[in-house]
Amino acid sequence: MKKLVLLALSAVATAAMATGPTPATDITIRGNSAQIAVLSTTGVVNTANGGDAVAQQNLASNAGDVTISGNSLQIVAARGSYVGNTSNADTVAQQNLSSNVGDVTVSGNSLQATLLHNSYVVNSATGRDASAVQNIASNNACFACTTTRGGHGGGHGEH
Repeated sequence: MKKLVLLALSAVATAAMATGPTPATDITIRGNSAQIAVLSTTGVVNTANGGDAVAQQNLASNAGDVTISGNSLQIVAARGSYVGNTSNADTVAQQNLSSNVGDVTVSGNSLQATLLHNSYVVNSATGRDASAVQNIASNNACFACTTTRGGHGGGHGEH
């Protein structure tokens, strides 16, 4: 029964993600924020296929317009795990592990850590007009840069 519940939840999550990411206008956290993802002998895989598709993967990360009026703790810990994000021709892969991407403001202290043991993290782009951006325990203020590809046909934005 437990396996059926997990399978059903996986199907719902997959169907929800198939429609693509829907960015929030802004996120405000009044207080402290803790985001922790612990992986043990696990695979987290995200792939963009088809023209102008975007594979966006965020683990313990803030993306977009986020304000935290306290301290921020972001940790990804993996043991014996695989975290993969790939893009094929005419697609974009964006992967963020314990990172802040976009217009993120933290008024308190910020700790970002990605701890890997016997694990593999990959973000790859294969084919014409494919791009891959990866942030691990980092800050990247250019959110539009991660989802925009120069020379790419519509869908991801124009330069």
